[in-house]
Amino acid sequence: MRKSLYLTSALVAAGVLALGSTSSMAAGKKMKLGVSGSMEALIGYAKQGSGFSTLNTGTAQTSYNTIDTKMDSEVHLSGSTKTDSGLAVGVKIELETDQTGGGIDASYVTIAGGFGELSLGSNIAAAAALAVQAPNTGALGASGGDTNAWIVMPTGNAVGTVAGIGVGGGDNAKIRWKSKAFSGFTIGASYTPSRTGGNGMAANGGNGGTEADQVDGGIQYSGKMGKNAVKAGINYWTRDAGMSSLNGYQIGVSATMGSITIGAAMDDVSSTGSNAIGGSVSGTADSLDADGVQVGAQWAQGGTTLSLNYFNKEMERASATDGEDSVEKWTLGAKYAMGPGVDFVGTVQNAKWADQTGATALNNKGTIIVGGISVGF
Repeated sequence: MRKSLYLTSALVAAGVLALGSTSSMAAGKKMKLGVSGSMEALIGYAKQGSGFSTLNTGTAQTSYNTIDTKMDSEVHLSGSTKTDSGLAVGVKIELETDQTGGGIDASYVTIAGGFGELSLGSNIAAAAALAVQAPNTGALGASGGDTNAWIVMPTGNAVGTVAGIGVGGGDNAKIRWKSKAFSGFTIGASYTPSRTGGNGMAANGGNGGTEADQVDGGIQYSGKMGKNAVKAGINYWTRDAGMSSLNGYQIGVSATMGSITIGAAMDDVSSTGSNAIGGSVSGTADSLDADGVQVGAQWAQGGTTLSLNYFNKEMERASATDGEDSVEKWTLGAKYAMGPGVDFVGTVQNAKWADQTGATALNNKGTIIVGGISVGF
């Protein structure tokens, strides 16, 4: 109920601003907010691995549906204006409007001028904004957390619930700067004081520190080689979080040749933290060492887009045990434009979660066949 009241209040406030319903607002020429967003409705089939599904018997056994429906919807409120000095000031609020997981997804203000664009608030990191990824289309992401809603990720798998290639899109409050493009190059950086949110001062240091701050930056090139469009980027991030401290980098490239786009991306994360006795956590059960790779090809002609994508992410664990925890996915995606802002989306995906111990409870694999309608407004 409380979330519904918050969302309703935000939408009402946006409507008042957009319509400029009071004379004082019109006289002051305040910024007007526009409403946009998207809604995706999916129905799909997903089959868990036989060993994972029959792990327990009798009253202890868990059964999973093979047919399910999912919703993913957002409402975006945004506006911009110019100051007397020529600066462009904008705001954006992204509302997650599903019954499950509703709330504020992002909320930030931007100031742009000859220096580029400065963003303050809850927004994705610069390294994520500048990252170049392998192409993918359809109902599900080839990386990220979409798969977890269909093929159950075993609790003990260390790769993480939102495994992707790069720093990720965490919308924690931060300050971010991106330059204007020059000769095809764009650079940027951001600082996140706390990855856990809240308005209290972040406790990042000492043995009692509970927060994690992060610095990241990157550079992206976008241009042409002959008739082919080319994009490339390299990004770096470092996180200060005590035992969970880490460094990481991501490299991605893509090229579009007529109706065909091919691309690849890889990342590498290294633990830099120490345990209670000052020893490195790298190579232990607390290690965050990980690496991933994603490659893909996409074909687009008229209103039809098809893609094929491979994704693999591995996370090193205790050095005394051979192997890694991992997730591997093959994804075939399709999108067909049915009309302005209305697309049919479909995906066939095979996913495999593997644990270095080989324990049945920590391994699962399955196939997803899902389709639905995506509406933009």
